[in-house]
Amino acid sequence: MLAFLSALADPEVGIGCQRLRLRLDPHLTSAIVESDWGSGKEHSESPAVLELIGCSGELLDRFPLEGPLAKLEPTPLRGAPAPTYLVSVDLTAAAGSYSGPLTIPIQVIHDHLIPTVAQTASGHKQPIHLALTGKAAWEKILVHGQNELLSVSCQPANQGFVTFYRRYYPTSTGWRLRVRSKPGLWESDAPFPNTSLFP
Repeated sequence: MLAFLSALADPEVGIGCQRLRLRLDPHLTSAIVESDWGSGKEHSESPAVLELIGCSGELLDRFPLEGPLAKLEPTPLRGAPAPTYLVSVDLTAAAGSYSGPLTIPIQVIHDHLIPTVAQTASGHKQPIHLALTGKAAWEKILVHGQNELLSVSCQPANQGFVTFYRRYYPTSTGWRLRVRSKPGLWESDAPFPNTSLFP
């Protein structure tokens, strides 16, 4: 389980003399965020915003999120080429198996908040989006002292389903992605796949 900061009163973490702050609508409390997280209950509050605060208290950058319910993991990812934090926003819909909380690794680079992208072996780059839905899940693991992110997702294909296994891992020059797929259905009420299934 990831240890996310409480949603009480704009949680923040220190990065040297800078601060990474999750700005929530003032009408939201930690109790509301926790009780409604993943429920699909509609919220009319303003979307949450991730802010980078400078050493003198100035606002350096801001990253708007897609919904009002959000959480920030206080511990940076180990081995990342830049300070990188996981921020989650609840996108759960009232019905359907393809919506749920979405987690994005955000890098702090040259006083800016940058969504993390990963490069495949062919050179294609794509954002790292970690979904938790009825047909998707992810885990953070520790490999040789650095964090890797494993993501499993299932989608309709032809007359059945195909399951994708993605492994995101950091290098000194950026994040990399390896992916494999195989026919078959996977749903999140099943155990998380064995790490050997991820390339």
